[in-house]
Amino acid sequence: MSSPNQKNSRDLLFWSGGKDSYLALMYYMDETGQEPILFTTFDDENRMVPHQNIPIESIRRQALSLKLTLFTIPLLYPSSNDDYLKAVVKGIQSVPFKINHLIFGDLHLRDIRNWREKQFLNLGYPTLFPIWEKPIDELLDRLHSDAVDVHVSGVDPTCREFIETGTRFDRDFVTRLPSHIDPMGERGEFHTEIFLHG
Repeated sequence: MSSPNQKNSRDLLFWSGGKDSYLALMYYMDETGQEPILFTTFDDENRMVPHQNIPIESIRRQALSLKLTLFTIPLLYPSSNDDYLKAVVKGIQSVPFKINHLIFGDLHLRDIRNWREKQFLNLGYPTLFPIWEKPIDELLDRLHSDAVDVHVSGVDPTCREFIETGTRFDRDFVTRLPSHIDPMGERGEFHTEIFLHG
């Protein structure tokens, strides 16, 4: 018989509120049949998710629509990698479940994946990357089939000549991008927010 204080075992997904974390969530649930915990860090001063430019209240509404548990961690931005990791680990440890894996929506930037794998494994958390190197056509098809609305929420200053905040992210958007911009904004050219129906 298990102890009444024993933690249930879960995986935890770093949720930005954008298309990549949404796709990682969908592929993870398809592959495992499990529902992860969502985990979001936000700027404690402006209460926005950095880079994504999404209010933390919108993140909470997304979690309610998805019917998933969400934990939010306030941070002071900008912060060093060490400060970020300390705050994140403290936040993870506050989750009332035993965390098996950390899930990320990275697509193809090997240096970022390597950093996450090394840093979090050293802290005792192996990582999962459900959409790693998935073809963009497959990812666009998934967003279309799920009928989820995706809009650009933030644009790097160097790309504002080509991308406007609020623009709908879809196949037409991708085909209009110049070749030097990653079609998924993987290098930070732009960020997105998802809008769920129902």
